[in-house]
Amino acid sequence: MIARKNVADKLSIRYWDDPVLSTLCDAVEDNEFGPQLDEFGQEMIATMEANNGVGLAASQVGIAKRIFTMHFPEQEKAKPIIVCNPILKLGTETIRATEGCLSMPEVFLQIERAVSVVMQYSNPMGEQVEISINGMDARVAQHEADHIDGIFFINRVSRQMRRAALRDWWDKIKPRYA
Repeated sequence: MIARKNVADKLSIRYWDDPVLSTLCDAVEDNEFGPQLDEFGQEMIATMEANNGVGLAASQVGIAKRIFTMHFPEQEKAKPIIVCNPILKLGTETIRATEGCLSMPEVFLQIERAVSVVMQYSNPMGEQVEISINGMDARVAQHEADHIDGIFFINRVSRQMRRAALRDWWDKIKPRYA
């Protein structure tokens, strides 16, 4: 499934126009759970933290599998988790708040999300877990679940807002390519 040379290998983040980011990711199969998957998840956590992120989906590092890692911004002492094959049950109350994405640095958009989520998932060893999360923690889970469903956060705003965001982003990064 996910063959890596060693834990010291760095994972490369894919950017907004990479086709893998619009791919509906495949489920992690029963025979893929275990130490190798946990090692990959730990690499994802290290990559997420090295880039000051609060979440990272496997598709963002080029692997089209239903895996993501996330921090709990509202729970300082909580350790990041590795989430496989998640199912999210969204609460009915929603709120619009600012989101960014490691695959599109320097772009921040107002995205409407559920305030609360019940998330069922498997950990890398295949054990079933269910957690209830709220606020920013719920937002992170929804953002990363979107990634593994092939939905990029700029697709959650109007076409006009998306064009404006891309134009502004290009204006910010264009000098790097001059």
